[in-house]
Amino acid sequence: MKSSYLLIIVVIVTAALSLGWFFDEKKPISLVSPLQVPDNIDYYLSNINYKSMNLQGSLHYHLQSPLLQHYIQEDASKIQQPVIQFNGDKSTWFIQSESALLKHENDQFELRQQVELKRNSQQPMLVKTDLMYLKPRQNLVQIPMHMTVTTTNVNLQAASAELDMNQNTYKFKRVKAIYQQDKA
Repeated sequence: MKSSYLLIIVVIVTAALSLGWFFDEKKPISLVSPLQVPDNIDYYLSNINYKSMNLQGSLHYHLQSPLLQHYIQEDASKIQQPVIQFNGDKSTWFIQSESALLKHENDQFELRQQVELKRNSQQPMLVKTDLMYLKPRQNLVQIPMHMTVTTTNVNLQAASAELDMNQNTYKFKRVKAIYQQDKA
């Protein structure tokens, strides 16, 4: 009788171990998925602080960002939350956006999503849009889509614009503006 109980216990333990082993094999081996790194990225930089000088040796622009990823085939870098201090000949501008693409061949920034261009001077200006091209070599900003411009006296909406940072000349297309005269 003892041998039959012992045989039943051995069979039950063997069955339990077999079931446990069977169901354990169905579970994934690793709970962490492997890191997906695109094969087109040759480097990335975190917490970047990049300064570009002009031919005279003074600061042309200063780029800060939490992350930059460089792509080999496109020779371009994707930049997260860039903040750029851009020094034109007559004014200093501050540019920020949610993301940017820097095309290295022609040194052109394509800024996207909640783009703000600010000039803090005696004549402050704020430009808001969702797409802006900054061309540092030409000291030029192009905005191909709807934007708003706010200054001390003017609220302006335009379909597109081109801003020459050397000459402080601005060309707007299809403009709606409100001018408020200073109360003196």
